[in-house]
Amino acid sequence: MKNLIVQNKKGNILSLVLRKFSEGDEEGIIDCIRDEYGDTYFKQDFYNPAYIKKQEREGKITFLVAETESHEIAGIMTLKRLCPEENMCEMASQIFLKKYRGYGIAIPFIRYGMMILLSGHYSAAYALPVLFHSVTQRLLYRQGFKATGFMLNVFDMDRITHSYFRDRNQKHSQGIQIMAVKKRNAGVLYIPEEHWEFCRKIYDNLGVVYKISNGKKGVPVRKLSEITFTNNERQSSLEICVRNIGKNLVYKIYQLHTMIPLKGKQTANILLNCNDDHAVGAYTVLKKMGYFFAGFKPLCGEREYMVLHHPGEVKIYFGEYTLSGEFAMLMQYVKACYEERKIEENDQ
Repeated sequence: MKNLIVQNKKGNILSLVLRKFSEGDEEGIIDCIRDEYGDTYFKQDFYNPAYIKKQEREGKITFLVAETESHEIAGIMTLKRLCPEENMCEMASQIFLKKYRGYGIAIPFIRYGMMILLSGHYSAAYALPVLFHSVTQRLLYRQGFKATGFMLNVFDMDRITHSYFRDRNQKHSQGIQIMAVKKRNAGVLYIPEEHWEFCRKIYDNLGVVYKISNGKKGVPVRKLSEITFTNNERQSSLEICVRNIGKNLVYKIYQLHTMIPLKGKQTANILLNCNDDHAVGAYTVLKKMGYFFAGFKPLCGEREYMVLHHPGEVKIYFGEYTLSGEFAMLMQYVKACYEERKIEENDQ
C-alpha cells in the first residue's frame, strides 16, 4: 500500500491510496473500464465481477487500484502472471476515470506496480501498449522497458470505443515492451541474416547475453511441430505459438488457415521459437505464405520468439499510429518488411 498526494494544473489536490485488490472493488474496477471503453473493452471477462475475484484468488492476475479519500476507485492496473509457460509478468490495463486524468497518477502507479512485480521471480516484465496513443509507451520506457516489436492488427476498431483519436486503421495494433528481470542469457538465436543487425540492436538494448546463428538447413528431424493457438473471434485475431518446429509445420499452418480463413478482418500473428535451430527455414517458408517480420518477443522463460504477421485482407496505415521515438524507429523497419512482402506478392 502506498499513500499518494497529487495536483493538477488548476491546483486541485487529490489524495489517493495505491493498493492491491480487496473484495468489493469489482464494481469500481468495472466503472473505470466502462468510463473509457463503454462495453467494448477487448478483455470482455473484466466486466464479470466473479471473474475478477477468481483471477485474484487463483493468483493469475493481481488487480491494483488507486482509491480516493471518498473510496472511489480512480484508476486500475493489472499484473498478469504468464506462467509456467513463459515465466513473465505482464503489466497491463492501466485505466483511469476521465475526471482524474491530468493529476499525474500514472507514473507513481506504474512505479508501485513495478515494486510488486520485481518482488517476484520472473524472467522478464512484459507490456503490450496500444498504438492509438503513446502515453503508456513513454511511461514504461522511463521505467526501463524496451521496445522489441509489434503484435499487429489485434483489435477490430468497429468493436472498440475509446476517447482517443480514431485513424483509418480498421484494426489496431500493440507494441511489445520488455524489461529483463531474472533472465540474462537468451542463448543462441537462429535468425535470418537479413535481420541480424536489427536483432543485435534489440538484444543489446535489453542488456542480455546472446549469440546469433543461421541454424540448420534442410528438413527438421522432429516429425511433429509443437503448436498452440488462440483465436479471438470478436476481434478476428489469431495468435499462433510455434514452440518447436517439426516436418509438419507447413501442413499445420495451412490447416489453421483453412479452419480460420484470413478473410475480411481476420488477421494472424505467429510467435516462432527462434531458439529452435530450424527457425530460419521455418521463417523462409512462412514468409512465402504471406507472413512478414514484426520484431521479437524476448526473454519468455525458456524460449525466445520472433514475431511474424499476416494481415490477410486488412490494409495497414503505418503512418497513422501514435508512437514514441523508440517504437517509431522499429515501425520504420517493420514497415519496410511489409512493403517487401507486397512487392513479392505482386511478382508472383
